Amino acid sequence: MALFDKLKDQVSNVDLKIVKDKVVNAKDTVVSTIAPKDKEVSEKDQGAMMNVLDWAFDKVTGNVPGFGSADEMAAKYLKKADNNVTKAADMLVRWQTASAATAGFVTSLGGLPSMVVTLPANIAGVIAIQLRMIGGIAALGGVDFKDEDTKTGMYLCLLGAEAGNVLSKTASQFAVKFTTAALKKLPGEILIKINQAVGFRLFTKFGTTGLVNLGKAIPLLGGAVGGAVDAFSTFGISQAAKTLFLKQAIDSEKNEVIEMARIRLLINMALLDGNYGADEAALIRHIADSSSLSNPTLEKMYSEIECPQSTKVDLSLFKSDDVLSLSLLSGLASLAKVDGSVSPVEKVYLMKIGSELGLDSLVLQQMLD
Repeated sequence: MALFDKLKDQVSNVDLKIVKDKVVNAKDTVVSTIAPKDKEVSEKDQGAMMNVLDWAFDKVTGNVPGFGSADEMAAKYLKKADNNVTKAADMLVRWQTASAATAGFVTSLGGLPSMVVTLPANIAGVIAIQLRMIGGIAALGGVDFKDEDTKTGMYLCLLGAEAGNVLSKTASQFAVKFTTAALKKLPGEILIKINQAVGFRLFTKFGTTGLVNLGKAIPLLGGAVGGAVDAFSTFGISQAAKTLFLKQAIDSEKNEVIEMARIRLLINMALLDGNYGADEAALIRHIADSSSLSNPTLEKMYSEIECPQSTKVDLSLFKSDDVLSLSLLSGLASLAKVDGSVSPVEKVYLMKIGSELGLDSLVLQQMLD
């Protein structure tokens, strides 16, 4: 029997009743860990996040040693793409997915602002990397980084699919769309309110009510938290940036199908070793919360996460976009590392998916190292 056939048998033979019992027993921990409570975000906490955002903005729009400014980075990729803006933007997103580039960039930043204990440096690093990608895309769109509306737009893009909703709710007294032209018409005090709203959302995602608390409750998560969330949020963030700064139309219905497929692949991945625990369920649920899924679909995904079963997923959804394929494999690899190592069966599964997506085996090996 071929190795992958053995793998499929192993997945199908997982005792899902045991798995389900484990998840149900951990359900209260998972939900209370992830679900944010507004009252827990103090002005001090929100101010700490704004300090991180402003620090990251100054760094990514300035001259980072070895990386240059966002303008210079955009010019470099534009030249590589023969002045094709769309191709250059995709190259930027691929850079975002590359772990080696991420590590090198964070090391070069320096001067991290003092923050509350609940927001450690690795979270600030994730934000800085994502904001640099957004800055590069914004530069391709010809923005002026000195304009406050540009900064606000970049901060909004960090929210991915939530960006438009946060903008419309915060600037409710204005008829505003998620466009650079609309942002330019907003008064300064409204831009400040939008920035603060973004800071609040990000703190509930990363702070005491989000990933950091999740890591404390389930220590096994370790560095997998930042890696998985960064990998799976890259797609939504890049889509928001392309929509705002490059005026690219986004197919929301297709994106929802893709998000559902990614979550189901994560569940498949977690089931492989027959030990689907609270740590994996919590991380998958958090990734679902960070997705662009509508509320009814999100509730459906919650049910699948809590009562998991192996599902056949149409990988053709990812084949047409190598950026999406890379972020998918990067996120799956991060989840595989949650328990401290990648098992042989997990490695075979990842290599099989990568092969079907047409990704280079060397790239896949680097993700697993």
